[in-house]
Parts: sequence; C-alpha cells; structure tokens
Amino acid sequence: MSTTIKGRIVGYDERRGELLIRAPYADIPTMIRQNQKEVLVQPLDSRPLSDKQRRSCYAMIGEIADYMGDDKISAKEYLKLEFMVNNVNDLSEKIFSLSNAPMSLVAEFQRFLAQFIVRNNIPTKRSMLSYVDDIRDYVYSCLINKRCCICGKKADIHHVQRIGMGRDRDDIVHEGMEALPLCREHHTEAHTMPDAEFFDKYHLDGGVVLDKTLCRIYGLKAKK
Repeated sequence: MSTTIKGRIVGYDERRGELLIRAPYADIPTMIRQNQKEVLVQPLDSRPLSDKQRRSCYAMIGEIADYMGDDKISAKEYLKLEFMVNNVNDLSEKIFSLSNAPMSLVAEFQRFLAQFIVRNNIPTKRSMLSYVDDIRDYVYSCLINKRCCICGKKADIHHVQRIGMGRDRDDIVHEGMEALPLCREHHTEAHTMPDAEFFDKYHLDGGVVLDKTLCRIYGLKAKK
C-alpha cells in the first residue's frame, strides 16, 4: 500500500518548468529498500471557499436529505463518507469540513453531489444549474443518465450543431459534435431561439462534446 505525504511548494524553476517541493519523510530505510525514485504530485487549491460554494453544497445536501426523508446532518455525514470512500485516496484528507477544506476537495465534493442527484433522479426545488460551478461535468452526467440539464425530467439528446433536413441521422458521425440533454419542453424551446440566447437564458456554457460512451448510450454513430 502506497503512502501519501503532504508537502509544500517552495519554488518554481521557470527555465526548466519544474516545481520545487519540500516534504517530510522519515522512513528512509523503506525508500531505499523499495528503490523509490518517483512520486505523484497533486497540487491542492488552497484558496478559501466562497459563501456561494458552501451554500451550494449545503443546498444540494438539503435536497438529498428531503428526498431520503432524513435530517440534513445525517445526510451530510453519509454523503461525505460515500464521497471519501470512492474519491479520496489520502487518508489524511478523509475527514474534512465544508468550512475549511481545500477548494479543490470541495469542488470534487460538489461535483459528486450533483452526480448523486442526477444518478438517483432526485427532484430539486431549483434548477441544478443554479447549484453547480462545473456546468460541463453536470451536463455530461445528465447526458449519461438521460436527464434534462435544466429541469431534471427525462431527456433526449439535442444537437447544438443542428442536423439539417435531408441528412440521414444514421449516417452522420456524431462523435465530436456538441449536444445537450433536454426534455421535450426545453428541446422545443431550444429550436425556437438562437443558441446564444438559449444558453444565456439558462446560464449554459454551450453543449458537451459527444464521445464514444455517449454515442453508444444514444445509439449514435461514432468515429472508427
């Protein structure tokens, strides 16, 4: 089992493009015996969390708690444990608080909460687009689970790059095209206005590029 230690960036060699890192490590005999010569480095975003990010996480926890019929404190601890078991390898980071955790860790937790809600089809009082910072990750999760990224209802795929009349949908290579998962109502609305206007109305960054996984889910032609 590998050991994870925490160090500090103490400098940067601009000419060579290298970080200079200082980290405590006492088990030198093991390092020599195992011929340890390489390390994995994961920079942590140490900027303080904004109130918006913190409120977003608590709001999503509240939505999940209401759906589960549980209190928010119990739901929060359960969700943190689920997140830590599946996403955090460093034992020292497994106990974290939304009040002082690194921004990078809470950003991952926020993505986890959004994916949890989409995957379990949990209804929310507000559009999930008002909760998430990583919109593209959220939209991708909605595509995977065939849920409308605006309202959460059952969705079909909407091509941002419109497929014109006379073009055979089965012959077109869809991989690499941008798409959104939209319910019938929002799909119809998207066809009544310019893309930029639709994106601005719902605070979207555009579509998500279809990859082989998404093409397989929707039965669309991918690149060979």
